[in-house]
Amino acid sequence: MPLRAATPPATDVVGLALEVLAAQGLSRPAAHAALVAMAQDRGQTVARCAALVVAAVDGRVG
Repeated sequence: MPLRAATPPATDVVGLALEVLAAQGLSRPAAHAALVAMAQDRGQTVARCAALVVAAVDGRVG
C-alpha cells in the first residue's frame, strides 16, 4: 500500500487556503492577493503561507 504524504501537494494547499479565505468573505482574486501579500511580507512562498492558513483552520501548529 503506498504511503500518503503528510501534507497535500502545494496546488491543493493553495486551493484549500483560497476556499478558507473565500469562506471569510473574500473574493477569489482578493484571497489570492492576500496570500501573495502574506508571502511577500514573510519572505516565504505562497504555498507555505497557504499551508499556514490551512493549518490554522485545522488547529495544527506548524
